[in-house]
Formats: sequence, C-alpha cells, structure tokens
Amino acid sequence: MEFRCVPDCALCCRASPVTVLPHEVYVLQKAAGELGVSVVFTPAYKVADLRSGVRVALSYLMHLDEEGKCPFLEGTRCRVHDIYKPLTCRSFPYLPKVVKYELDPVAKEVRVDVRFVISTLCPVVKRDLSPSDVVKMADVRVAVKYAPREVDVAVSTLEKRMLYARVLSELWRRGLVELDEDKYPFLPVVNGFAFIRRFYPQLTLEKLL
Repeated sequence: MEFRCVPDCALCCRASPVTVLPHEVYVLQKAAGELGVSVVFTPAYKVADLRSGVRVALSYLMHLDEEGKCPFLEGTRCRVHDIYKPLTCRSFPYLPKVVKYELDPVAKEVRVDVRFVISTLCPVVKRDLSPSDVVKMADVRVAVKYAPREVDVAVSTLEKRMLYARVLSELWRRGLVELDEDKYPFLPVVNGFAFIRRFYPQLTLEKLL
C-alpha cells in the first residue's frame, strides 16, 4: 500500500497557512506576480542578530486568501504545480509536528529539532491507516514505505532548514553575527535567505531549489 492523492481533492490547499522557507518566498512572489495572484507572507520563526540590529526570519507563513484557500488554488488545480510547488505542499501529508530551534550561546550554534507526523486531515490517510499505523508513521523508516515521495521531500526540507542553521552558526562563531532569541520586537525583520547572502553571495536560489 502506497500513498496516492485523490484526484480533485485539494483539501490540503484549504487546511491551513503554508509554512515556507525564506528562499521560497522570493520564488513564490515572482510566480504570483506573473500569474496576477495576491499572496501574503508573514515571518514565523525568527532569531535576533544584535550585531546587525535585525531579526532574521528562518520561516514564513503563506496565508490563505479571503475564501479560505491557498491563493494559488484555482478550482482544484494548483497554478504553481509546474512552476514551483512549495516544499510543504509536496511533502503533504508527511509534515513536521514540532519544529524546535535552540540557540547555544556557548557553542555559538543554532540547533534544529524536527518531529514528523502523518496528517490525518488527509482523507487518504484516514482511509488507509489505522490510528496505530498513524502513530508508527512518526518513524521516518516506517513512513517512507507508505509515502516515499512525500518523505523524501520532507527530509530535503529538513536539510534546507539545517543549512540555514549551519550557516548562521558559522557566522556566529566567526563573530560576524551575535544571535539571541526573538525578544526584540522593535528590531526590523529581514528574510533569512537575503541576510545570509550578505555574507555568501554565491548562495543562489538555484542552489536551494
């Protein structure tokens, strides 16, 4: 038994705002402009860089539109499916249940801990899996047998989260940033991808997609 989407379902496109990584914001804004679609992003998890006097956004929420659906959804068709479908959408129904960032000021390290779950919002999951099966899917070695493509994308998304964390950790240890928790609401927010590119201009969108 292997996971397969139900044609013309699109329930996941109406379930909740979509979590996207910083570089995805630029790709999706470009696609929205070309398609004449209005999209709204708000920063989610942020860390403060006291040296630069900014808060660095490491994730964003792409909000549902006034009709309660993804702004790129037209009927039951994703208008960016063949342009750039967000990683969260590609990994559904295998999603993070918990994403925990931790700053270690002694080691000057940003750590990321992610716990996955298979979403029972999906009617296919409800049909295919018992409650005990759903619990077992928290183990990626089990989940990959049921949803191999979606798990692969989830793992790739985690690797990209870790990349942001590793780069910020390196900058911290080199004394180029001074990171702290997000407790400075008066500091402006900058996109994490744009922030990192100040130090590593060779890190392009193409390398992250």
